[in-house]
Amino acid sequence: MSSSRTHASVLVLLPTLVLGSLIACGSTRDQGAEPDPDAGSSGTSGTSGTSGTSGTSGFGTSGASGGEGGTSGDMTCAAAVAQTAKAKVDIIFVIDDSGSMTEEMVQIKQNVNSFAAKIGTVGLDYTVTFIVKRGTSGNTICVPAPLGGASCADNPPTFHHVNQDVQSTDSFQLILSTYDSAWKNYVRLDATKVFIEVTDDTSNMNEMTFDTQLLAKQPAGMFGTAADRHYIWHSIVSKPFAAVPPTSQKCPTAAGPSLEYQRLSILTKGLIDEVCKTDYSGVLDNIAKGITDKLGCELGYPSTATSDPTKLAVTFTPKGQPAQTLTQVTDVSKCGAIANAWYYDNATSPTKIILCPSMCTQANAAADGKLEALVGCKGAPPK
Repeated sequence: MSSSRTHASVLVLLPTLVLGSLIACGSTRDQGAEPDPDAGSSGTSGTSGTSGTSGTSGFGTSGASGGEGGTSGDMTCAAAVAQTAKAKVDIIFVIDDSGSMTEEMVQIKQNVNSFAAKIGTVGLDYTVTFIVKRGTSGNTICVPAPLGGASCADNPPTFHHVNQDVQSTDSFQLILSTYDSAWKNYVRLDATKVFIEVTDDTSNMNEMTFDTQLLAKQPAGMFGTAADRHYIWHSIVSKPFAAVPPTSQKCPTAAGPSLEYQRLSILTKGLIDEVCKTDYSGVLDNIAKGITDKLGCELGYPSTATSDPTKLAVTFTPKGQPAQTLTQVTDVSKCGAIANAWYYDNATSPTKIILCPSMCTQANAAADGKLEALVGCKGAPPK
């Protein structure tokens, strides 16, 4: 291979890190680069032709804007295929096991495996932790396989059970007091934390006091900051489903209002559902969808990418179909007007590639579909 060729890498945005062999991608020329004496002006098999439509990765001058030096197809872009993970999420169920919660605990047990399967279907790297009394009699929960282990055991690294009595009004305090001693090692600094509160009563701690103390937990940044929280609070509580939150109204079998939990869900953009429902399949489905709709659309910015975020383009390849080059937009406000689009969480110092909602839905619904990022080749400017 001529030393004058430019180099880029293709990141396949799938769960496990694997390095692959070099492949040829669409034509690109860096500014000031010398022409490759081995590259013809028309190219062969899509590796250096001006149209770039038949290259292996689906990128050409139309996908990568021909590099910094223009759109002439006299250069070959050498690409290395690697795989990188989707978003990480640590899910913490906090379940009131007081005497009035027997039926609700049964519903959680019966539906939690379906819930976890929906999280895993979109490729999220997830863990689940239960904070509630563990057991098979009385107001306890034994989480069944495949999420739980045999005989109520943990199933690491995916599932852990903190055997903790949780009463009607003390969920906030117990989350804070057991963190260092019981579940700190079950959550990851680079994961979004998702709490799911299940109770039919009120809280005797204010939600802002809880939020302040949670954000102060070590290591620093585990739960984010007041300006950028890394946790979401979902509430299955006493608010009637049709009532507008926050409200002190209670569903028929609830013991007390749930204003603190509702306000925390509103603050962190979580969901609020009704604890009095007799079937939790839809309740947990809605929460699973909320998790996958948000986090299933986020992909880590490739660690091998250059410091120049303009040198990246994204494609989506449905199984058995040609690759589609996605359009970069400046931010989420442009998503509705442009199909098949994506944007950075921060345009100058990105940490995430975020798919627009319609593109995310399409990608998550496509069995064996593949997302790729072409790194090192100048991309089209965002719209």
